Amino acid sequence: MKNPHTVLIVKKPNDIRTEKALVELANWLHQTKPNLNIIVEPEVAEQFQKELPFVHVIEKGKNEEYTRTVDFAITLGGDGTMLHLASLFPKAAPPVISFSLGTLCFLISYNFDHYQQVLNDMIEGKVGLMMRMRLFCSLHQSNGKRIELDGQEVGDRQVMNEVTLHRGRYPHLTSLDCYIDKQYLTECVADGLIVATPTGSTAYSLSAGGPIVHPSVQSILMTPICPRSLSFRTALLPTNSTIDLKIGDRSRSQVEVSIDGQEIFLLNKGEYVKVSWIRVVFHDYDYCDFYNNNPSSRCGCQNIPFHA
Repeated sequence: MKNPHTVLIVKKPNDIRTEKALVELANWLHQTKPNLNIIVEPEVAEQFQKELPFVHVIEKGKNEEYTRTVDFAITLGGDGTMLHLASLFPKAAPPVISFSLGTLCFLISYNFDHYQQVLNDMIEGKVGLMMRMRLFCSLHQSNGKRIELDGQEVGDRQVMNEVTLHRGRYPHLTSLDCYIDKQYLTECVADGLIVATPTGSTAYSLSAGGPIVHPSVQSILMTPICPRSLSFRTALLPTNSTIDLKIGDRSRSQVEVSIDGQEIFLLNKGEYVKVSWIRVVFHDYDYCDFYNNNPSSRCGCQNIPFHA
């Protein structure tokens, strides 16, 4: 790859530590790499217009410009910050380097204290790329048409961690009819059901008793939440599977659908969720040396350096 020209920095909101880190990091990049354009989100640029007058922004509603202009991205926060960044790139996503400044940091490899060394080594090609798969999710009425919200169809959603179907505030177990490639699999009578990526295997799926799956093992996890069954446990499916989860006739209430914990929709009997693999991977940098004690011989990274 060529030397990067544009970097996007995304920070955890309303957090003093990430605010200080942003100012320090952005100023260091501006001083040591003057040819590198620095982009932040509009509200961040407005908040730090005095400290960071040199940053650029992309207007809200023009997320396609992120994909077109950004060569790599930096996150300052935790896993939620990483998920927010992923939502800015509905299709192809640039490589991401994440610094641990959040509450949960299962996805984060880097200590911010070493940011100068990490970023210099990244440009010199001394890091690897970890490929993380994502999923497509769509919501459908019983007749196959898309669910509508406020008179508009709900479009495809991209999933970094998981799609969760849950009974929500209702006291009764939900009934979900599960289909794999249009073949009936089973009825899931449970509090809910999780469809997760390997990246999401350390999130809600893990809390529900699912296994930890390495990001390089491409698979789709289907984990029930408190099932009324002794036999239905997590199933690992191949990535070419298409999963349909239909709200069963025996469900007594609506079912909540959340995507990466950020959006919630309500489905009625007969409506269903379709989940499939998206053939656009999400890359994050994995530092293959003593900073995270994770040599490439074990983590499966690919060394893809930037070149002049």
